Amino acid sequence: MAEQGDSGEAGPSFDRRVRLTRALLLGVLVAAVATAPLFAIAEGFDAAHLGRVAASNGGAALLCLLLLLVLRRGHVAAVGRALVFGLLLLVGTLASTSGEDVHVNVVNFVLVALLAGLLTSRRELLLVALLSTTAMVAIAWRHARAAPVEEAFELRCESIAQFLPTYVVIVFVLWLVARPPRETPPR
Repeated sequence: MAEQGDSGEAGPSFDRRVRLTRALLLGVLVAAVATAPLFAIAEGFDAAHLGRVAASNGGAALLCLLLLLVLRRGHVAAVGRALVFGLLLLVGTLASTSGEDVHVNVVNFVLVALLAGLLTSRRELLLVALLSTTAMVAIAWRHARAAPVEEAFELRCESIAQFLPTYVVIVFVLWLVARPPRETPPR
């Protein structure tokens, strides 16, 4: 018999959610560990960048390891939320401090939205989308400041228009296929 989760559920549906959550945690863990050397090589072993890679990839790996332990206790929903919002915090922080154009980081925000669609409720998916959109728009707005004042507004709008419509459509599709909220039976 499956261990009960956050809402007291058990059975095949719960078992599938546990397996999915474990597989996603392991995937993120492997990605964090495997990409760290690639990032270090790509940046020419710059000391500041190496510290950033160690903190971000190491933080993601540590988060996954801790969440795998919590998952063993059957707290599937809490683990899903922690993974999604932990990665959102990491992605948002890295994207806003890297100095790179926002377009480089859109795929990372899409990944977090995809995980939210798989692991959290529709409401939490919309919260992730709102927070991600706010972060991406702020990054795009800030990066266009280097242009002359008369061109800055146009560049900001152009930058935002290049990623925002597609991101909104992706989130809408995820929202459509996201699991509906569970109904708790009357007591």
